[in-house]
Amino acid sequence: MIGLVLVSHSTALATGLAELVGQMAPAVPVVPAGGDVDGGLGTSADRVADAMSAADRGAGVVVLYDLGSARMAAELALEFAEPELADRTRLVDASFVEGAVAAGAAAAGGQSLDQVVAAAGQTTAAESAGRSAIDDAVPAVATDSAATNAAAGTTGEAAVTERVVLTDPAGLHARPAAAVVRALAGLDATVTVAAGAAEASAASLSALLRLAAPVGTEVLVAGSGPDAALAVPRVVAALSSATGAVGPAEAVATRPGAVGAAPGRRSGPLHRPGAAGIEPPAETFAGAATERGRLAGALRQAGEQLVGGGDITEAHRVLLADPELTGAADELIATGVPAATAWWRVVRRTAEQLAASGDAVIAGRAVDVVDVGQRVLGALLGRPVRPEVPAGAVLLADDLAPSLVPELVEAGVVGFVLRAGGVRGHAAVLARATGVPMVVAAGDTLDAVPDGTPVLVDGGTGEVVVAPDEPAAEVAPPVRTVPRTARIRRADGGELRLSANVGSEADARAAVAAGAAGVGLVRTELAFTGRSALPDEDEQVSWLSAVLAACPDGPVVVRTVDLGGDKPVPGLRLDPVRHGFLGERGLRLCLARPALFATHLRAVLRAAAVRPIELMFPFVTEPAELAAARAALRSAAASLRADRTPHAEPTAVGIMVEIPTAALRPAPFLPDVDFVSVGSNDLVQYLTAADRTVPEVAAVYRAGEALVPELVAGLVAAAAPVGVPVAVCGDLAGDPEYAALLQAAGVAELSMAAPLLAGVRAALAD
Repeated sequence: MIGLVLVSHSTALATGLAELVGQMAPAVPVVPAGGDVDGGLGTSADRVADAMSAADRGAGVVVLYDLGSARMAAELALEFAEPELADRTRLVDASFVEGAVAAGAAAAGGQSLDQVVAAAGQTTAAESAGRSAIDDAVPAVATDSAATNAAAGTTGEAAVTERVVLTDPAGLHARPAAAVVRALAGLDATVTVAAGAAEASAASLSALLRLAAPVGTEVLVAGSGPDAALAVPRVVAALSSATGAVGPAEAVATRPGAVGAAPGRRSGPLHRPGAAGIEPPAETFAGAATERGRLAGALRQAGEQLVGGGDITEAHRVLLADPELTGAADELIATGVPAATAWWRVVRRTAEQLAASGDAVIAGRAVDVVDVGQRVLGALLGRPVRPEVPAGAVLLADDLAPSLVPELVEAGVVGFVLRAGGVRGHAAVLARATGVPMVVAAGDTLDAVPDGTPVLVDGGTGEVVVAPDEPAAEVAPPVRTVPRTARIRRADGGELRLSANVGSEADARAAVAAGAAGVGLVRTELAFTGRSALPDEDEQVSWLSAVLAACPDGPVVVRTVDLGGDKPVPGLRLDPVRHGFLGERGLRLCLARPALFATHLRAVLRAAAVRPIELMFPFVTEPAELAAARAALRSAAASLRADRTPHAEPTAVGIMVEIPTAALRPAPFLPDVDFVSVGSNDLVQYLTAADRTVPEVAAVYRAGEALVPELVAGLVAAAAPVGVPVAVCGDLAGDPEYAALLQAAGVAELSMAAPLLAGVRAALAD
């Protein structure tokens, strides 16, 4: 979607025009940039730059302005923008109000960047010709099929129609519906899909799902507009794709790729999370423009969290842009309803409509709307939203926020089946820690199974059996209990330290309660993630000081901020490809943004005055990066000394080994480090070229884990002669089987989530 930036000398004028355009084109990101830095009359290049970044969705940004000096501010902002953003940004000389409305209408209609620019630019000529370009442009955003067909008839355009029989065994469910929506991308056409008397816009995933069209239904695809001849065959092709035959409901409900992620066999009634019982807290309405901005930011954050998934997560990304959801929420916001309440009302209404369908598959798709809705609601509220699940149930969901797993187990959930997810995802780690079975990457195999149907979950084999014959549930064997003071030996006879990973005060307190001998990883990026504005130095100091004060006795390793990859930071507006797993992330990103890195290092050194810390740089690829990071650390310390600001330098400096080049050839790094810590999660994913968050490659990722103990043994052999200890951090450190292999490899420390310490301690104790 193309975004708009409105630059004005008046904050009120820019904000009011953004509201006007938002009424006519609610799906278009429109960001006002009015007033000077203090909010008075004038313009600010910084405000324009921030607005450009906020409006950017990757398709381009159109900037309109009211006066010549506003153009100067926009040109200055563009000069200092990142090259990729600058290349897809256009400054348009057009009538400010009419041009903005025309551009918004063209963007809402899916037109290209050049077409949106042209639509805005034509308004100047239109004024001189004595006609309103707004009247010409606004109909482009209409989505009512009857109105569109009537318009097509008056202009002489013939509708294009084709009939197709649905062959997918699950009918018109989420994946083919998402494929239909994607098929229309970039085309100037209005397409509808009709099943019997019911009709839906092909641009709306939720409307398509409400058709409740089962396998064997003949549907009519009708299109009008310039690209209808291209659009209709594409939609037909998407609807014609089949996934193969399905067996009886009583069969084993698994698919190739489904993986057991937490051992144990438990049975209970199947339950999909619903919207009942969830209510956003009462909020004060902050104005339509502000509330729309909040919702747009939450939608963007949720979309970033879904980058890199398979078919299911792609369907959820399509739902985030569904005009029925976003448009309805926007209408409620326009009446004075806060963003969180407006969004959740629309989600509940849509989910209830789907759940009321007489078709079990379509009714099951309500879970998609609720999953997506809870993700966005969590982004709006700043915390994950827990679904309501009855005690004794097996929960079926797309994926789960890790923090929800212990809460759901405490509420009585006896098993988890995740349609997506990964075997080494944090949700799976915590399921193993709680002893509740979990199957991940299950796909849509349970979509036709009604809620309340008994199912058996085998978290060891990955099987999910519908209506099982065996009446009793088998739980995972209890973990042997040993004292928290039990001695754990290294391969050389010394003591093996069992430490915890923490990312908050609550994590630090949990580490103390679990008897951690120290902290092997403080995740400083958790002070950044999910924030629309980056924390300043004082905020970082306050956050980290509180975490350090709550940590257990023993060494504490603070990792410098590791952003990018699967850690979305709205305040940095990171590109999911450029800053993804194979891009500029971790130390690479910090070195590319020296101001951010300097502020962060100063904050870490100031917080270190609370208690001694060791410092670790993440995602180090080559020795030159380590040298640059050490130089930045020295510079930060020097600046604090010059300011006479209290601080403390780290007692040791190390690196996290998570890239194969560093793991396979560690010798060049060893002279300049005091310790190394192997990041097992990332190392496996880079060794196997398998994203740990993608369910389709979960089995590949898991097979690659067997390589890590051998690599760690080689690393220990290289580091021991120069006195550099080796630690292992991540999911493998918390797996008792792998922990034993790593112990034999000679590591000095294993660091894991606090709930996993008891199991590892019991497995390794003398």
